[in-house]
Amino acid sequence: MCLIFYSMATQILCWLSLLVLLTAQASGKNNTINKSPIVQSTVEWSGFNVQLMLHINRRQLEVTCSDKPDFQFLENLQNLPSFKFEELAYQNCPLPVGNQSLVDLLSALLDRTELSSIRRLFFVDNAKLSNHVTLGPHLFADLPKLQLLSMKNSSRMPLDNPQLFKYLRSVTWLDLREGDGGSRNSKVLLHPLTQLTTLELTENELTTLPTGLITDLPSLGSLTLYHNKLERIEQFADLPNLTSLDLTYNELVTLQEDVFDRLPNLTQLFLNSNKLTSLPSGLLKRNTKLMVFRADNQHGSGLVLGDELFAGLTMLEDVSVSNCKLTTMSEGLFTAASKLTKLDLSDNKLQSLPENLLRHSSNLKELYLQNNELMHKLPDTLLQSATQLRILNLGHNKLTTLSQYLLKSQHSLEELHLEYNQLYMIDRDAFVSQALSLKMLNLSHNQVALHENGRDVFYLDGKTYYISRTPFYILARLTVLDLSYNAIVKIFKDFKGFMGSLRSLDLSHNLITNVSYANFPFLSPNIQQVNLLSNQITQYDLGNNPVYPTCMPCNILLADNLLKMDDFVYKSGRCAHDNDP
Repeated sequence: MCLIFYSMATQILCWLSLLVLLTAQASGKNNTINKSPIVQSTVEWSGFNVQLMLHINRRQLEVTCSDKPDFQFLENLQNLPSFKFEELAYQNCPLPVGNQSLVDLLSALLDRTELSSIRRLFFVDNAKLSNHVTLGPHLFADLPKLQLLSMKNSSRMPLDNPQLFKYLRSVTWLDLREGDGGSRNSKVLLHPLTQLTTLELTENELTTLPTGLITDLPSLGSLTLYHNKLERIEQFADLPNLTSLDLTYNELVTLQEDVFDRLPNLTQLFLNSNKLTSLPSGLLKRNTKLMVFRADNQHGSGLVLGDELFAGLTMLEDVSVSNCKLTTMSEGLFTAASKLTKLDLSDNKLQSLPENLLRHSSNLKELYLQNNELMHKLPDTLLQSATQLRILNLGHNKLTTLSQYLLKSQHSLEELHLEYNQLYMIDRDAFVSQALSLKMLNLSHNQVALHENGRDVFYLDGKTYYISRTPFYILARLTVLDLSYNAIVKIFKDFKGFMGSLRSLDLSHNLITNVSYANFPFLSPNIQQVNLLSNQITQYDLGNNPVYPTCMPCNILLADNLLKMDDFVYKSGRCAHDNDP
């Protein structure tokens, strides 16, 4: 730490330089702590101070003012600290006036060569000390290497000079977040930025997209209009290299069919959290390279998707239209969209689905249909082409039947959610194709009993057969089976005798009345827990039983039954074939 005093008549200048070195202390080991060392200096004299903070690893210098300094006072001082940096954050400080550039202003304090070499520049809350300052191109003179410019919260700094950015030929990223709605922006403000690839116009209170502002930007690849007040958008101008467009959190109700026609290379489109009521069939007809489409959380009266909205989009991989009050889907919606891998239609009002909706979705891996109103049973051929499906969520619907055909072609399915339905009829062969793939099955909060008229049953093609065999016996890779909140009256032999990978079996909140040692030895050596909470168990017998070539669960939960005992958790964790003394 060093403290140096300078005398300037009635003023005192104090430089305080503090270098914080991060060290690691350990006994017998070499430890490394990856944190950025910081050099901090403060320039103070009567009435104000300027703080400099250098993040060495990031090569970022922060210049922060607490008042309106006159940097000319420093021009003749010697031994000012020297910093090397590529990024400058200029916050709470006044902007240059007249024809002075930012480099001119700060060269009294910092090395001019370093200033002229910065690649990233952040203006932060400069307006309050820059009232009545007119921004002109001189502001950015002598910054030939600048690539990123952030003028966040520029609402009090009118950007009305069409030549403001004329010296910024190398800028590729421009951040104009939290502006004034564009009312004081020149319509040709951005035209000099021929290398611009990323434009941020978030939270600008835009109600319309200023005509001409987003034109003549041949390199623009990403445009963010997140969180504005856009109600309508005219057709975008030619933006031949635009790949990402974000219109999230606006007030859009409808979109013209040709609005995206001149964006031929668009790959990502985000329309989340608007008030859209319809998306016409031809909306994306020219966006043949589209890969990601998101339109979740529409707050209008209900969204209607055009019959062939995604048809022919052969590059499309990810579609999410959740929480939009959708009631119907067209059979041709995804025609020829053969690369679709993830589809989210959750949290809508769908009561049924066309049987050929996914007939071209041979690459589909994730399908989310939870929280709809799907009734009875799904079409047997709905998933016939989706042979690579790994995650299927049908939870929180009104399904009553699971046929043997729905999942017949899903040999790769790993995770299946059927919780919170009205299922009572599950075909015996419903999971045959998942024998070597399924790892998690959730059937909680249904009406599954597998028991009628005092006898065990199974269902096949909608018919009832009296035999002790459940649909789960074949699931050799299953690790988690949740059958809680159903109508099961016993622990079936299939649970313990066939599923060799089972770790957790949840039978809580069912109608089981008694248990014994014979119910619990499992084939799986990894069985951890059997949950029998809140059944109707009145007796149990877990003592002095023969040794089985199987494993006892580590925990058997028995609380909230009718048992009269102090310990409601049986703990074992020992396999009968363990040879430990």
